[in-house]
Amino acid sequence: MTQDELQEGIITKAVKFFEKDRWGYLDLAMRSGKTRIAIEIMKRRYHKPYILVAYPDNKLKDTWKDELEKWGFTNGLIDFVNFSSLKKQLNNSYNMVVCDEFHALSPAEAVYMEDIIKRSGQTLFLSGTISKDTKEKWPQFKEIAKYTTLDGIADGILADYQISVHVVALDNVVKSPNKKGKMLTEKQKYDNYSYVIQQMKQDGRNFMHLALARNRLSLSSIGKMNYLRKLLKKLEDKRVIVFTGLADVADSIGIPSYHSRSASDDFYVDFFDRKFNHLALAAMGKVGVTYPALDSVILMNFTYNAEESSQILNRAIKLDYKSKVADLHVICLNEPAELKKVKESLSMLDQSKINMYEVED
Repeated sequence: MTQDELQEGIITKAVKFFEKDRWGYLDLAMRSGKTRIAIEIMKRRYHKPYILVAYPDNKLKDTWKDELEKWGFTNGLIDFVNFSSLKKQLNNSYNMVVCDEFHALSPAEAVYMEDIIKRSGQTLFLSGTISKDTKEKWPQFKEIAKYTTLDGIADGILADYQISVHVVALDNVVKSPNKKGKMLTEKQKYDNYSYVIQQMKQDGRNFMHLALARNRLSLSSIGKMNYLRKLLKKLEDKRVIVFTGLADVADSIGIPSYHSRSASDDFYVDFFDRKFNHLALAAMGKVGVTYPALDSVILMNFTYNAEESSQILNRAIKLDYKSKVADLHVICLNEPAELKKVKESLSMLDQSKINMYEVED
């Protein structure tokens, strides 16, 4: 199946769906053309509609505007809104609401979205990584069409992929002061956090602040950073995105970085223009952005959210390298809490494509 055939089939199915139903979602793998499909649905359903397009990352707004112009949608009035600003739309109602990457709605944002769609005509949710939990949060929504990454690989629309999980140890040599001024290695600090967290769990006390502190230690781990630099050296001639989770970590790797605190987006733009090969990101650029001619993705930061991890890792699955096997890397600690998190993060991906390696010091 070609991409054009795929899109036309989904568009036809969706137009027919909205003749009778009000709320539906498309579960479509990256590179299937979700934005173009949504635009064609709008064009065929409405003459001069009033539409809301909602998204989790402002980079998606530019994508939508470019695609709307490209595909000639000029008859409607469209409002654009980041998920974080949904509250500002509560007094409006629309012919259609299009929610891109709807799995990324926070609980608070979902409440605002629920209010908006109840007062509007029809709603189209879009995503390529929808978990069972997300579906259960929106039981009123019906699946219009599903096209998986494996379908895309089989049709030659997407490249195949492999995931290498590199398991590294915390550094147990370099010491730095803890909050009380005691000199400890990062391994000792991590173990202290884990011990207290376990005690608080048993007592039924809230340990979230300690879990966050332990996670920050993990993100900036000497052990992880040393291994990352070795891996980047091996990938010196490859185009690589590194997702770090923290701006300070992104800036400390020794490669160009981009995040919410960056003075400009020059490095981000230059990477798109292929002026250099390696770029470190913090929390930005995780969803809805496809990077040109990408060879590898390295993931240093992961959560229990399997949808988010799938989005990040799917950045490397390229349309323009159909014969290539996308190269995906996860760097994690050999600590029980982190290994559990990695397992859950990768749960939506094909397990046969995941290989785990214990990294020797």
